[in-house]
Order: sequence, then structure tokens, then C-alpha cells
Amino acid sequence: MANKTEAENKAEMQAWGVYMGSLMQSGTLVGGLPLVGGGKTVSANGITGDAVTSAKEGIVGGYLILKADSLEKAAALAKDCPHIANEGNIEVREIAPMPAM
Repeated sequence: MANKTEAENKAEMQAWGVYMGSLMQSGTLVGGLPLVGGGKTVSANGITGDAVTSAKEGIVGGYLILKADSLEKAAALAKDCPHIANEGNIEVREIAPMPAM
């Protein structure tokens, strides 16, 4: 957002409002939030003081939980997300049920 004009930022936020509004109105949106910067990365080599910041490693800026009858339908919903037009990408996955303990 820092490299964009105020008008470009405003247009992008309006596009997000329309997209999120359509998901809420259709009852598709279950939840989701943006993620704050920073964090930690945990691996077999230990814990580093920063979250992933390289696009090559796969930055995650937020998440949405949607209701869809199939992975294909969820992907179709994601295709309309303004993030795509902003040269982003979206990973779509199914949430696995937790096994009984």
C-alpha cells in the first residue's frame, strides 16, 4: 500500500468492501482476519524472531474461512478476491476434521 496513491488505496479498500460484503450477504463467509506483521518462524532448526517475509517462502497476510460445497467452488469464490488483481495469489484448502481423541 505504501507505493500506491491515496486514490489507489481507497479504490482497493472499496473493492475489498464489495467482495467481503458479497461473501457476508451470501452466508459464505464464516470468519477470517488479517494478520499483523512480525511473529516467529518455528522449524526443526529452532525458532527465529521473524515471520516469513519473502514471497518465495510464501507470505501469509490473512485468512478467510468460507462455506463451499467443494474445493472448486471455494476456488471460484477466491478468484473474485481483489488480492488477485493486486498481483497476489490465494491458497485454497479444505479444513480437515479433527479425529476423536
